[in-house]
Amino acid sequence: MASLEEAYSYEYDDIIDAELAYDLYWAGVISSKSSFECPSEFCEAKVTCVNMDAEKQDMQQSPHFRSYNHSSECDASIGKKQKVSAGSKYEPSASKVVKSDQESDTFNLHRPRNQFTKKKKGERDKGKKRAIHSRRPNVQGEHELQSGSNYYAVRSLVTKFIRYKKDEMLSEHYVNISGKDISYRELFKGVFNQPLEALPKEERIYWGVAYINHIPDKNTYRIVFKNEMQHGSNYIRPSFFISEEQIEAYPVNNLVTKRLAKISESKDKRAFIFLYSKPHGQGPNFINFDLDSLDYLEIRYLDLFDELKKPTKLAIQQR
Repeated sequence: MASLEEAYSYEYDDIIDAELAYDLYWAGVISSKSSFECPSEFCEAKVTCVNMDAEKQDMQQSPHFRSYNHSSECDASIGKKQKVSAGSKYEPSASKVVKSDQESDTFNLHRPRNQFTKKKKGERDKGKKRAIHSRRPNVQGEHELQSGSNYYAVRSLVTKFIRYKKDEMLSEHYVNISGKDISYRELFKGVFNQPLEALPKEERIYWGVAYINHIPDKNTYRIVFKNEMQHGSNYIRPSFFISEEQIEAYPVNNLVTKRLAKISESKDKRAFIFLYSKPHGQGPNFINFDLDSLDYLEIRYLDLFDELKKPTKLAIQQR
């Protein structure tokens, strides 16, 4: 079984990575996780995008491509699963991560224009060179790479943050945002009584338990963090708003609406919120976040509490 960084999508008529395939599926642009092919011009091996149709919270692994029976001339597949011997730089863990280049992930703040537009289907050009953007050698079959990936949504960073937090490796992995590297430890900030003036001037991913309330007469959801921040002499629970108009305009809105509706209609109304933004005082009695894009928001159910408490085998071994 070979591993691929990218695959050719019959439905999208382009070579894409697994994270983009995930977003395109939830945006309704592509519909089948098996409608992929090896991107090499010398190979027509069938490819499946594993976990493309699963919610991030339910995944044991991030979306990835799985393929079989590549041609002998294929120059795109990374290789078959290799044995791990003592002293190898590849170490299996419960989260199935392979240690590799340690390149930074990249968080793109803006998606390419028309990324979610269905492309005009045409016959694949067999003579055209279909290059892999970032080929990496020596990958263990279906295991994930720990080298850099490109992301357009906070939800993918949250998945890695949870993994690295459990493995106690937040300081060892980095995200590049607008040309600057920042560790996962620095990027993610819990909401817990910090004074506003002590917080970074740049955006961070603020996270914590929050209450989600629907305000029907204003066509808006109000999200209020359970913990407070300090604004002058006042301790205030920060909040932000999501308009239904903003949700409707978001291409991947069914990922958001399902959780907003379910949580706001529940008796408890609590969820884990991750938000790429920065807090600011709104008069003396309010602290607000601005939500510039729904790509900057991730909502997780409260069973994340249990997930965060469980150490992985790798974390146990390193203690």
